[in-house]
Amino acid sequence: MAMGKRTQMNMEWKFRGWDATGNKGWVYGDLVHNQKITKTGLEPRVMVGGYEVVPESVGLWTGRKDSNGKDIFVGDILRDAWDLVNEVIWDDDAAGVYLYYKDIYSTFMDKEYEHMEIIGNNFLNKELLDNE
Repeated sequence: MAMGKRTQMNMEWKFRGWDATGNKGWVYGDLVHNQKITKTGLEPRVMVGGYEVVPESVGLWTGRKDSNGKDIFVGDILRDAWDLVNEVIWDDDAAGVYLYYKDIYSTFMDKEYEHMEIIGNNFLNKELLDNE
């Protein structure tokens, strides 16, 4: 049995995280898990683009842009063409990015993301999800 031609995936891996000091806001770049030396020993830390970030704020770039041309990251909150608020989530079991709305999961391809607008994120704007 002949195998098909192998192709190389050309995905750009980019992450976003909220600067742990709060001085820089969002920082972008590679994701690094390492440790820092403190008076009490070694403590874990998460870094994006060379900056220590709040671990809960880290989001992977989806490879997609919203209707305004802004990069969409896991953790973003999007408003769709029907005025519904969707959260961009990562599913470990399926190893993929999904849109979540009221217990409904849809693949990123199922929605017309180019007609969606980023209105916030689940780190700074959780209240946008409470109203849905």
